[in-house]
Amino acid sequence: MSTTANLPNVQDPRLAPFWEASRRHSLVAQKCNDCGYLRFPPVEVCAKCWSEDQSWAEISPEGTLWSYVVYHRALDASKKDDIPYVIGRVVTDDGVIFNVRLNVAPEDARVNMRVTAAWDDVTDEVTLLRFTAA
Repeated sequence: MSTTANLPNVQDPRLAPFWEASRRHSLVAQKCNDCGYLRFPPVEVCAKCWSEDQSWAEISPEGTLWSYVVYHRALDASKKDDIPYVIGRVVTDDGVIFNVRLNVAPEDARVNMRVTAAWDDVTDEVTLLRFTAA
């Protein structure tokens, strides 16, 4: 369960489409309309072909845990009740990389484990992406 402290600004125009999709429990990434390169977080210019023509596309919610860390100390007071928790680097089946909190017990986290997107409806406006064991 997430705290409402330190929530993201879901009105930020660069990420608003991502947060809107998250509220619908849909996983999206920015897509270059010229070469098809998918990425997150969004940027103004495609790193592959330098196109400025970008949109958002739904991507696979499945992926693999590439690496992870277990937090045993709350670096932010709002997280003190969550200790210990796992932050992982997830590579989706579409190749998009997310650094994200995992809904996985620290002792169950394993590199190369299959994961699937999950969502934490924190408020009516904010839904956070998580990944859980597939």
